[in-house]
Amino acid sequence: MNKTLRLLVAVSALALFAAAIVLARTAAAGAPAGQGAPGQRRGLTPQERRGKAIYLRGESAAGREINATVSDVVVPASTVTCAGCHGLRGEGKTEAGITAGSLTWPTLLKPHTHPTGRGHGPFDEASFVRAVTAGVDPGGNRLAAAMPRFRMSAEDLADLVAYLRRIESEADPGLSETALRIGTILPTQGALAETGAAMRDVLAAYFDDLNARGGVYGRRVELRVAGMGADASATAAGARRLVEQDEVFALVGGMSAGADAELASLARGTETPFVGPATLLPQAGAPVNRQVFYLLPGLGEQARALVNFYARRQPRTPARVALVYPHSGVAAAAAAAAAEDQCAKAACGTLQKVTYERAELDAAALVRSLKGADAVLFFGSGGEESAFMREAAAAGWAPDVLLLGALAAGDLVGNVPPSFKERVFVAFPTVPSDLSRGGLAELRALQEKYKVAARHTASQLAAFAAAKVFAEGLRRSGQDLSREKLITALEGLYDFETGLTPRITFGPNRRIGAAGASVLKIDTEKKEFAPAGGWVKAY
Repeated sequence: MNKTLRLLVAVSALALFAAAIVLARTAAAGAPAGQGAPGQRRGLTPQERRGKAIYLRGESAAGREINATVSDVVVPASTVTCAGCHGLRGEGKTEAGITAGSLTWPTLLKPHTHPTGRGHGPFDEASFVRAVTAGVDPGGNRLAAAMPRFRMSAEDLADLVAYLRRIESEADPGLSETALRIGTILPTQGALAETGAAMRDVLAAYFDDLNARGGVYGRRVELRVAGMGADASATAAGARRLVEQDEVFALVGGMSAGADAELASLARGTETPFVGPATLLPQAGAPVNRQVFYLLPGLGEQARALVNFYARRQPRTPARVALVYPHSGVAAAAAAAAAEDQCAKAACGTLQKVTYERAELDAAALVRSLKGADAVLFFGSGGEESAFMREAAAAGWAPDVLLLGALAAGDLVGNVPPSFKERVFVAFPTVPSDLSRGGLAELRALQEKYKVAARHTASQLAAFAAAKVFAEGLRRSGQDLSREKLITALEGLYDFETGLTPRITFGPNRRIGAAGASVLKIDTEKKEFAPAGGWVKAY
């Protein structure tokens, strides 16, 4: 095996570990998250969380429309949020000569005289609602023209008031002037225990080194670890203990594979940022889960990139494309659904879907039913793709074959028939060229300094990249850190170079940093991977 192939296998290994977890836990999909014991700190109630979404982002959790009128112009409330003028904590602020007063509830309950001379008595809930909707203070005075007049439901107004009653005392957990407590979720038992230990060592070394250099704005980062459980429910229960008992500020790195939906739901429900979990099935649907930031693409994004690659490659004449996958495989089915959707968008050709029972592929029958197709998207595993190509070669048929590296067999390159020269293309979430000299040197220096054994390379690279992205988010958030500021800072990352992954870009509606795949082809003579499509975007 040549050096390039060894590197490619190494950087793709984490996806295979994640695949193993997903496949092993198929039966547990949809299990409810564990509840865990209540923490010492009282978190926001559901009503207060809904009010916080209105205050910070002008969004109704129920999907109701919230509008604002500014100078007789009606705009979405998301463009003129309460927090934008009154501050993240309702502290009030002055900009461009205009003062937006404090909205903390103790302040609202006091009589007040404004710098303009306008005075009024204390607010109560009714008079506050009147001020928000009609622009009139408790004394019957008109508010400044710069204050928007909001239109929202009575339910949303009640949620907003409930949050303002808590806004002054709300404090993000795990955060003090001198320390920042974070957590990670790793396999600590079974076949993947050694992989989890390798990731833990890198995370601990990274944050130890960060602390030795003064931390981030003087705060030391303290790491807590929860082990992945035997099923999705147990994993989510362990994560909940990190959030509620250890009161971590954020979750960083680790794995969410096998419990993706449960962990994403926990992050959303507790408003806990989760940065860089490793998985094949990132929860990236609509609406966007604001709390979870994935670094690498899942199988769905890689499948979309394969379709886009083929759509560029195909001849102008209408193409016939086959999509083959085991119907009982969660990961393969997710990839197939994404490929089907993207094929319609990219006009890749007429699509024929074929499913089969896992480990019961009749390759000869499959070739007979598909012969004549121009391309085959094959999402099988365990050497099934090689068996299919051997039967196709025997039948004198050599279509383009498009595969996912995370599902294909490790000995794939040595089992491609010569007739498939320049016709087998494989998508990978990351390839050796993503690893810069600087990035690798940084990891090696960390391993040497903190006596971290270099093992499970892909896993350590993933952990290191997640820690770097999280630390960058902290730096961009500034000294006055909050979960909301961290999320906003991460949303601003554009083409961020970790030196270990493809460039990372997030945004308000984007939570997969590298949304696409690197597409390689197989050189049947040298029996190795070779450049083909480069980095291909999924969307």
